[in-house]
Amino acid sequence: MKILKKESDDILVIASPREQVHVGDYLMAAEPQRSLVMQVYDERYLDVEGIEEEIAREEVLSASASGVTSDPTELATISTLVRDMRILLCKARGTVAGGKLTPRANWMPSRTSSTVTRLLIEDLAGTVEPLGVRDIRLGTVDSESSFAIPAEALDGRITVITGRKESGKSHMAKILLRGLIENRAYAVVFDLNDEYGTVGHRRDGSETDQARKVKVMRPGRDLKFSLSSVGIRPISNLLSHSLDMPGTSLREFVKIWEQLDNRDELSLASLETAIQMWRCNEFVRDALFARYHTLAASGLFTDSPHQQFDLQDFFTLNRSGGALVISLSGVSPLNRKMVVELMLSKLVELLERRKIPPVFLFAEEAHLYLRDTYWEDLITRMRHFGVFTVFVTNQPDAIDQKIYRQVDNIFLYNFSNDSDLTMVSQASMADSDTVKAIVRTLPPRMCLLLGYAVRNLPVVVNVDPFDSPATGLTRRFFSDALEVPPSPKQGLY
Repeated sequence: MKILKKESDDILVIASPREQVHVGDYLMAAEPQRSLVMQVYDERYLDVEGIEEEIAREEVLSASASGVTSDPTELATISTLVRDMRILLCKARGTVAGGKLTPRANWMPSRTSSTVTRLLIEDLAGTVEPLGVRDIRLGTVDSESSFAIPAEALDGRITVITGRKESGKSHMAKILLRGLIENRAYAVVFDLNDEYGTVGHRRDGSETDQARKVKVMRPGRDLKFSLSSVGIRPISNLLSHSLDMPGTSLREFVKIWEQLDNRDELSLASLETAIQMWRCNEFVRDALFARYHTLAASGLFTDSPHQQFDLQDFFTLNRSGGALVISLSGVSPLNRKMVVELMLSKLVELLERRKIPPVFLFAEEAHLYLRDTYWEDLITRMRHFGVFTVFVTNQPDAIDQKIYRQVDNIFLYNFSNDSDLTMVSQASMADSDTVKAIVRTLPPRMCLLLGYAVRNLPVVVNVDPFDSPATGLTRRFFSDALEVPPSPKQGLY
């Protein structure tokens, strides 16, 4: 391989057909004192003057004079090699000098004396300082080399996993989740499709060491709260944001709550009685009763001490980490929003008081249950308190552009839609040419990893199969399990 020329910020490298280099691979143009690190983001054939005419002429001759194969001077072999020569379109990623990689790439290696070779990800990783020691294996790179990211690369960071449906997003989220709890971290998962409850089990049904660290809770069944354990602040947020309670009514509700709390009589029954007896405007009373009945009918609250769930207890009972999976499958949209509001408000309250350690939050298709203002809260205020979010979505435009700008890691699967590619490429930490060219051709179970976890050096990863029972699959009418009746006749229709 040799450097051919430079066009704008592209470096063009000429490669023979025998060079095993693919899109996403890294190259190194080495000189005595330093080396330029480049990444292949696209490739094309070498355009030699007259090559198209020669190919057309040969095709005509082979069609009209088949069987003529004599080539004593082996010109055909040389011609074939020239035709198959490739131009590798590369982007400079940095300079290696003294065995260390720096982002400086404002120089051009010699076209005549520099040596261009393949640079393996393993060797590239040796030129940068490691981010941590708690590895989460993701898969393989360079066809055979194992690849992992440190769990520390997710700590204190915002991560997005996105791609078209059935490309492997939830698969990656489960790998990250299991890796985090293996490293004694805590996670809360909003599970829309009942996919994460078996993350601690193997495909054959046996349990891993993390199986007992995963607790699945279903709102209205085993996930119920008492008013006293939740507290006034989360309830106020729920009434204001999920149930649209006016400010005047909310102030009266807080007064009622405080009076009951001071008398240690806080319960659903006493709250209903207090609203009936409260002296206030009738319209305010109607608003209070309407919200009270919504709370009571949701099934999320109980007066029984044996049925109530205390979020702080989950952390106290799981000293070595764990995952709290909130199953939102089959939950009404209103109850879904109420559960999320309660959980997030309570998490922040406990974190502010330093009652619990920092938490990783997995939010799948978050636009379905998060109010708009929570997007900014999760990446600013909540992030500083210790809520580190992993967004999983197949609709990248559902996440606002100003949120993308603060994202630290992106796991990007295949996209073919131009608008989706434009949205993600504008928000990514790599150049748009690289993102668009690589992602468009990614097969399922392969992803482009961008951002802090890979030191802003884009890496294409062949993701490992996840050893866990298949859950969250699309329910189909036609399946192999159904007996197919014999067709009365064969035909086009």
